[in-house]
Amino acid sequence: MEHQHKILVVDGDNDILSTYKEFFKKRGFIVEMAHNGIQGLEKLRHRDFSVALVALKIPQMNGIKIIKMAKEEEIETKIVILSGEGDGNKNDGIVAVNIGVSAWFEKSPSIMGDLLKKVKELSELMSFDEIDRFISSLPRQN
Repeated sequence: MEHQHKILVVDGDNDILSTYKEFFKKRGFIVEMAHNGIQGLEKLRHRDFSVALVALKIPQMNGIKIIKMAKEEEIETKIVILSGEGDGNKNDGIVAVNIGVSAWFEKSPSIMGDLLKKVKELSELMSFDEIDRFISSLPRQN
């Protein structure tokens, strides 16, 4: 059986959460949701996700703040920003790039195919810790 990748979707809009959850579940992903920034950060701290889709504007803590805190805490989940029309600005984009955001997509039905492709790509990448664990599990040859 193929490994199922787990993703987290963080957004304050229940319709968005439901749409993304159904979309990715139908494509074989395990999907968890968070309705605000604090809940999203807590889930990132305590669960292992391949990718997190984080809305830029969400209740209790914006997406940039979540990403900054996740990076400070060395959470290795790859993060994709989701922005609504008019969300964000040039500064947000610069900050996102500087803190290592994997991608940025506008929330729109027309991007779902590209978003799926990016999430699959990011889910398949191994982190440095995963590479180290894999290498250390190999039998040593003398």
